[in-house]
Amino acid sequence: MRRLLVAVIVVSALFAVACGSETTTGSVQAVTFTDATHGWAVGASGTILATTDGGATWSKQSSGVSDYLSAVTFTDATHGWVAGSLGTILATTDGGGAWRKQTSGTTATLSAVTFPDATHGWVVGANGTSLATTDGGAHWSAPTTGYGATLNAVTFTDATHGWVVGMSGVILATTDGGATWREQRSGSVVDYLKAVTFSDATHGWVVGASGGTILATTNGGATWRKQSSGGSDYLSAVTFTDATHGWVVGANGTILATTDGGATWRKQTSGTTANLSAVTFPDATHGWVVEDNGTILATTDGGATWSVQRSGSVVGDPLQ
Repeated sequence: MRRLLVAVIVVSALFAVACGSETTTGSVQAVTFTDATHGWAVGASGTILATTDGGATWSKQSSGVSDYLSAVTFTDATHGWVAGSLGTILATTDGGGAWRKQTSGTTATLSAVTFPDATHGWVVGANGTSLATTDGGAHWSAPTTGYGATLNAVTFTDATHGWVVGMSGVILATTDGGATWREQRSGSVVDYLKAVTFSDATHGWVVGASGGTILATTNGGATWRKQSSGGSDYLSAVTFTDATHGWVVGANGTILATTDGGATWRKQTSGTTANLSAVTFPDATHGWVVEDNGTILATTDGGATWSVQRSGSVVGDPLQ
């Protein structure tokens, strides 16, 4: 058994070198790119990885923490935020050259972070935790959503219009920057909703755990309709570059793509059966996907083909 473990470690290390990357001791959970070259990925043990060449090479940045980091967002190539366990929020103004810890005022596990611009931001997490800032995170407040269960994802298209999703199929929306929230529901789906994205203030999509759930709206969430994913796998993340081009990822290497706003979804060949935890596309051709073992996949043709940029860690975390 010991020889087998050593062999696995050696193979993983050699694969990482071949891919022009470096391994870490934990998984990578989230990834974001601001353009075709600048990207960041975060995960277990305070891991933050960065690239300035589209992922050809990844370098480790010093987070200064050992917490599990579950979410990352950047508004441009310099301003970024990371959120994770024990209420951890980190921020940078130099592309990650230096990360500083912000005072969140909570010890709750934080699952998602979004900034539509460099000053307005929101974070959500366990036990209905919701945080907001209007000064780039120098100060965080805790406006209530009125919902006490776990919130998994949050997105804002501007400083006022936002949506949150979570347990039991909950979808919450705000038009005043989070001062007040109202509940939106599909009327037919009670699900563990995992991710949400909006390409503008009217077109949005939500994905969930049960039966390959994909929901869509064209009126800001006033009504939600179910789209056919063509499968039953757990879906964990969704992104759209505009109102028509989008991608969804999930369990068993699932990558789905659409060019018509989700009216039809087609399966792409990921080349893996691992669980996929995150996806980002800064434009309609360049994209990156994260496996739950830390492997990063990339495409330059909208997902027609995917290749490995960075090998996975030796010890990965389960799909969250």
